[in-house]
Order: sequence, then structure tokens, then C-alpha cells
Amino acid sequence: MHSSNHKIGRKFLTLGLAFLVLAGNFSSAQEAGGAAPAKRETTAWEMTKHGGVPLMILGVCSIVTLTLIIERFMYYRKATGSAEELVKKIKQTGTLSEALMTIENASGVAAHVMRVAIQAARDGYTPEQIEQLVQGDVTKELIQMEKFLPQLDTMVTMCPLIGLAGTTLGMIKSFAKVAAIGMSDPTQLAGGISEALVNTAAGLLVAIPALFVFNYFTGKKEAILMDMEKGLSELMVILKTSTAHH
Repeated sequence: MHSSNHKIGRKFLTLGLAFLVLAGNFSSAQEAGGAAPAKRETTAWEMTKHGGVPLMILGVCSIVTLTLIIERFMYYRKATGSAEELVKKIKQTGTLSEALMTIENASGVAAHVMRVAIQAARDGYTPEQIEQLVQGDVTKELIQMEKFLPQLDTMVTMCPLIGLAGTTLGMIKSFAKVAAIGMSDPTQLAGGISEALVNTAAGLLVAIPALFVFNYFTGKKEAILMDMEKGLSELMVILKTSTAHH
């Protein structure tokens, strides 16, 4: 699902950039070919005001995207930890209670899952039961790690679409105006196109950073999972050995 969204997102990012270039060239050609006297350059704020409803929607999307990025950044900063270091500390302890105390204040997803495993072993659960408990906890942690990533992925795909829709509507209005008054003043068409292109630019400005951050978070999630699985494998060997001795 995410892979197909990425492909769609990349297609629309490319389409949006191409649309900007082509329409920009058309706008320049219209300005160069017009006989009307040069007007003052339209400011970015004026073009933004003419962006219309799609630009307002993109403004909301940018706030939502930024909120999601900050929330996930804070989460992954807490979720990251070194399972290898935790296993080393556990190996240096003599009992399960000591091992539990050693990693009691450790942060990260791996530390939480390891505490569940050690607690279960200390309570007398069999290795098979411990593995079932750990698997359930890993699933809960995975759900937390993937939280809000689909929404961020949606922003990557949706924002260029909204931008292109806004630009298309703006250009339809511009050509409708030309159809009504003729080409006596080509600069009006060029100005309308410039204002319409603000939507595409805004959509890309939201989607491109969101795509980069989404891929970064996905990589972070995979790294945490791999680290946790490696640490848990070593811990289960230690717990099985400890259970056998008892």
C-alpha cells in the first residue's frame, strides 16, 4: 500500500514540476509577445491571495504535516535505544531481579519489550509462554511505531494533487477571461497563470519535505525493529539457559 502511494506521489511531484516549467515558459512567452506597456511585478503576497480555496486547504495541510512530523520526531527520539548495550548489562547480572533493575530506567522500545520478557521469566512462565507475551508486546510497539505514518504518506500524495487542481482551475478562469475580452492584453493571461501556479508550487513545497521525512521515519522504524529483534533473540537464549539451570 505504501509502495503504491510512493509511486503515485512521485508521479505527481514530477508532473507538478513539469507543469510549473511549461506554464512558466508559456507565461514568459505571452509577456514577451504582448504590446501592452510593462506593469509592476506582482508580489508573492498578491499571488498568494489569488490562490483561492485550494491554497487555503494546502495551508491547513502544511500545518497538519508539520504537527505530524514534530509528533513522530519526538516519539522516535524516545523509542530509539541500543538493545546490544542492554543485553551486555543483563549478562553482567546474577539474577533475573538484578537484570530487571539494571534496565528498569532504560529508554526505548527494545528496553520495554525486554522488561516484559524478564518480568515474565521471573514470574515463572515457560520459554514458550514468554515468547507469546513478547510477541504480543512487539505487535503493540509496532502499532505505535507506525502511528501517523499513513497520514503523512497521504499528505505526500494528496498535496501535489490539490496544488494541480488549484492551478488547473486558475488557468481555466484565465482562459475564460481571454475568451471574453480577447488577446488585446496578453499580460492579463500571463498574470492569471502566474497566480494559478502558486497552488502547484505550494503543493510541492508541502509534499517534498513530507516525502523526505516519511522515508526517514520509515527507515528509523525498520532500524529500531531490527535492533529489537536481535536483542530479543539473545535475551531469549539467556532466559532459556537461566530457566534450565533452575
